Amino acid sequence: MNYELNKISLKSAAEQLNVSVVSIHNWIKDGSLKTIDGSLTQECLDDFKRDFLNKNKLSSRANKQYKDIHNHKQLTENIRLKINSELSGGEISDSYEASLSESYKNKEGIYYTPQYIVEDMMRDITDVEGKTFLDPCCGTGNFIMEAIKKGFAPENVYGFDTDENAVAITKKRIRELCGYESDNIFCGDFLSHQVAKSPSRQVGMHRMCPMQIFRFSDFQILKFDYIFTNPPWGKKINKKDRDKYSDLFNSGNSNDTSSLFYFASLKMLKDDGMLGFLFPDAFFNITSFEDARKSLLNHKIKRLIDYGKPFKGLMTKAMAFVATNGKSLKSKAERDMTHRMCLNFNNCISCEIYNVKKHLRLQGSFFDIPKHILNFHIDERESELIRKLFSKPYVTLKDNASWALGIITGNNNRLCQKENREGLVPIFRGKDIFKDKIAEPTLFIDANLEGCRQVADIDCYKAKEKIVYRFICNNIVCHCDTEQRYILNSANLFILNDGFPLSHNQVADLLNSDAMNWLFRCVFNTHKILRSDLELLPIWHEYFERYESFSEESLREYLGIIDN
Repeated sequence: MNYELNKISLKSAAEQLNVSVVSIHNWIKDGSLKTIDGSLTQECLDDFKRDFLNKNKLSSRANKQYKDIHNHKQLTENIRLKINSELSGGEISDSYEASLSESYKNKEGIYYTPQYIVEDMMRDITDVEGKTFLDPCCGTGNFIMEAIKKGFAPENVYGFDTDENAVAITKKRIRELCGYESDNIFCGDFLSHQVAKSPSRQVGMHRMCPMQIFRFSDFQILKFDYIFTNPPWGKKINKKDRDKYSDLFNSGNSNDTSSLFYFASLKMLKDDGMLGFLFPDAFFNITSFEDARKSLLNHKIKRLIDYGKPFKGLMTKAMAFVATNGKSLKSKAERDMTHRMCLNFNNCISCEIYNVKKHLRLQGSFFDIPKHILNFHIDERESELIRKLFSKPYVTLKDNASWALGIITGNNNRLCQKENREGLVPIFRGKDIFKDKIAEPTLFIDANLEGCRQVADIDCYKAKEKIVYRFICNNIVCHCDTEQRYILNSANLFILNDGFPLSHNQVADLLNSDAMNWLFRCVFNTHKILRSDLELLPIWHEYFERYESFSEESLREYLGIIDN
């Protein structure tokens, strides 16, 4: 066989196994995944899948994804039969959702919205007469059905979805609810559709009645009064399309699939329209979504809601915003103006944890939060204290330190020994790190780190002084290490640049402090200690000009924090 005809790329192999390209590279490097003359073929990959799955050597996540599959062709045939049966649309919807494998839902970013969330997100919609409604990712139609129940004329209700089964179910549910045979539920990609806009179709279209039924190709001329949806979470699209959409929708660095749906929907929203989106919690605090949050803050936010973890098997929280379209700041100069000049600065937002608590907060209180994080779990009093802590003179770790990840062995059970012997050295986990010490070693590793998958520059671990910190943690827990310890990847490290105004010990004291940890939790609200977050924290260097040694009491005094 001419293997040249069957060569595949590392990217193609990674997509087939649903792992990263780095994982593929590492499997080739350690000999687990064989190649022919240095090239990867489909036969090599098929052998790897068969052998590793049988021997249970792939990760449990990958194993689950391979075992957890469904026959989509057969499922589609079953749905077509059910559509023409006596079963209700609601029953078919529930059955279809239950039939979708977890791997398929993860790949496509499909998480159908529970009814109670749909009802809560749309609870403030009252003005519906003659108004239009759109769900650009309608699934089996939960938002669509709620819109019709609220009084939207069914001919004014529109939806998109790429899943033909979901579209068929939605149409059946509409027909059952009100007897209307809708042509406004399209099977297609809402993002791709916007790319294909035709200016010639827009001429004179402003005179067309919203009651009129439009062909898919005419859909772009509409502007909607209400757009509510739960977009695909983390659905993978190729880089070429991602860049195309990002340019078209002006999404900046926020080019996750869910962000792209947000920016695309804004283009379809009337000037006084209302927008409601259910997002993963990352939208509200992760760096890659910052440009989307900036955009949202240019509009009048009505509600921010935390719904906890409503999706079975998914650890990610689901959170939502409901906002009305307002003046969008078009130019960079406008966006960079003093935030207090924004029309929405004094807008009062209802910040809610569903069925637990609710408080009001000024929209302007989010403008000075690092990365424009929407930390709506804290109230106005706490947000004022955050501003106070950032008002003290400070420096940051950004561009003032060298950073390194802990060692990734690829197989801790094989490479980390529980007893010390010749040729081994201690290695420490995140849970071994405490504010005042590093625990006695319980794991040992080859001094030359032979066989490890990922190792930083060895000089980082052997630095005279470095700060090591836990990676998976709700609080900052760090320690100044002066014994050149090795650390596993549940911990990370940084080394201050020469000339930084404080010592490693002083920085560790500030990062470990109650005040800093409170600030970290309030701003970032995460269970991971990320470098990008640490780099934004205020390091109050002038504190040590006034106080010779650290104490919690003197730091509170310096910061002007009064205990209640």
